[in-house]
Amino acid sequence: MEEKVPEIDNEFFCIANYENPLLSAIVASYISKFGKYLPMFEFSSVTTKNIKSDSENDEDIDEHQLSRVRAKELNIKIKNTLNRIGGCNILLLIDLSDDQKSYLTFLEEYTIIEIKDFYDAEMYLRYASDKTESLRCKSDDIHLGLYFASENNLLLKIDENAQKIDLNDSKDGIIVIENINYVSTIIAVNYAISINATIKIVEPIKLGEREIYQLIEKWQDGDGDVNSYNDLSANIYPNVENINFLDYKYATFFTIGVPYSLILGNVIPFTHVHLYLNPDFFIFNNIYFENNEVIKSAIVFSPLEFNDEETDYVISKMTDNNFFVKELIGKDATVYNIDNHVKEYPFDILHICSHGGEINGFSITEKFIDSSGDSHIIEYDEVVSFAPFPGNELIPVTTKMIWRKFDGFNWKSTELKEAGYPHHIFSDMLNIIHKNEHKNRIPKSRVPNSCSIKCFDFNYQAMFNLLAGNHSPFIFNNTCWSYSDISHKFIEVGAKAYIGTLWGVNNHVAKKTAESFYDELCSSTILHALQNSLVHSKGTKDENIYFMWGLHFTSIKAGISSEESKKNIALKVMESTNIWLDKLKITKKTSIRKNIIELIEWNKYQLGRFFINEIKALIDENTEDLQSKSNH
Repeated sequence: MEEKVPEIDNEFFCIANYENPLLSAIVASYISKFGKYLPMFEFSSVTTKNIKSDSENDEDIDEHQLSRVRAKELNIKIKNTLNRIGGCNILLLIDLSDDQKSYLTFLEEYTIIEIKDFYDAEMYLRYASDKTESLRCKSDDIHLGLYFASENNLLLKIDENAQKIDLNDSKDGIIVIENINYVSTIIAVNYAISINATIKIVEPIKLGEREIYQLIEKWQDGDGDVNSYNDLSANIYPNVENINFLDYKYATFFTIGVPYSLILGNVIPFTHVHLYLNPDFFIFNNIYFENNEVIKSAIVFSPLEFNDEETDYVISKMTDNNFFVKELIGKDATVYNIDNHVKEYPFDILHICSHGGEINGFSITEKFIDSSGDSHIIEYDEVVSFAPFPGNELIPVTTKMIWRKFDGFNWKSTELKEAGYPHHIFSDMLNIIHKNEHKNRIPKSRVPNSCSIKCFDFNYQAMFNLLAGNHSPFIFNNTCWSYSDISHKFIEVGAKAYIGTLWGVNNHVAKKTAESFYDELCSSTILHALQNSLVHSKGTKDENIYFMWGLHFTSIKAGISSEESKKNIALKVMESTNIWLDKLKITKKTSIRKNIIELIEWNKYQLGRFFINEIKALIDENTEDLQSKSNH
């Protein structure tokens, strides 16, 4: 089964302040075209302007570092996105502050229109739109209003006395959006507009992701606490009980982490998109990489923990479909190997077969004095992993800190936010903690949120900021408890789809589900291949255990030949190496230079060890092209 992929409309390209969904919807009503995807990206708040620094000191963290790093990364990602679609005619900046704009290094390359309010939208965009009639809607009805306006070629006007808007539900699919009052919800509406699916706006449930995890854990633990499942269902089901999902062919939930597919029993194919994990780039990657920058490369990872597993079958099926398969199997399934392959190796598919879930670590409580002389207490857990590699004298150590409480307030809680601590306190905290070599570590048998992948040597915590050499792959993490925590990192950094498990999966069910899935993968969509493979968990304790972050149309098509696939990989690795070499020339900070050099050396090793013939073929092709051009 092949689904229609929406077309990206690059006449306009929007970058919006993430806290202004109302203005973003008004702007979208002027320029959106029903059946096409309007690229809109959200810019979170920053605490300072972008100030270029030539400082060599990269050890201390100042109060603005986290904000600054996040904004600089966004700048690079948006610039790459614009380059991929060949730029745009008009770049719209929606309610961006001067501080936010200071991080965007490409503005002079485009025609810019800044929209600060409704008046600006009408003043600057009325001539860019062929829409003349308008739709009045209440501000709290803005999502349905945008959809209806786009479908009927209307402009949006805010009128708090307007009538409630009803939509036509006779569509193939439905997009369910939790209303969190951020621009990400408008991006979700733009997506629904592009695929001609209806929308339903629901309120976010009160349970956090950790609370959901704990209820599932209690339900699945030992004999099982049915009341825990009932509590979970009682919190989730009322949100969607008025939707008859059997009227649709598929549904996608834009959510802050709710496993709707579990509660609804997968009665139709369900996918999920995380509203807090770059849904703008997630949608774009799914659309763009469906037919562009094709590689046909797969990684299969397994430390061979099980007597009977799907590993050989997956390798065989992907090879039959002309994918070049990199096997990280047995002794090669190390932390070092998976970390470097995840970051730099260009791949379309990563299949993981191993043990997963939360692991042991340490609980730590530290008292520190901030730069103002005030005393604070931070409570956190620590998980440590090692990545030894033959030939390396020093063993890289990865430490993951999972914050729990600050001065008695739960981390990321409303109470902590309302306490109003200045930013510098947390940068002081990080600097002091990193320098403290005498911590009182109390062993902890299992650390919440430490979801990991068991490797041949140690546990992998997936702490990376690069993915697949700037490609957007699909991940099938066929380990236990892999739907949250670890999945978030893959999605945040650029994966276009991810399948994980909601609890500890039975090995036989995992094996049969994976084999069935790969039987259909290259002749169907990822979603339909998964939906059909769920038959192997029906009637077992693992029914509805599989969960998918993704979109309904995303697919993986067969390659032309394994030779062509290897050439595609070699070309991408060479391109990545050259990019890092250029980056190295302008990078001054010692620690960053060290990381870049390590990535360059790793890429060179891959080329020399696995792709010598492909490099020669690419050089020969390039020589022939140059000779042909000179003859003409």
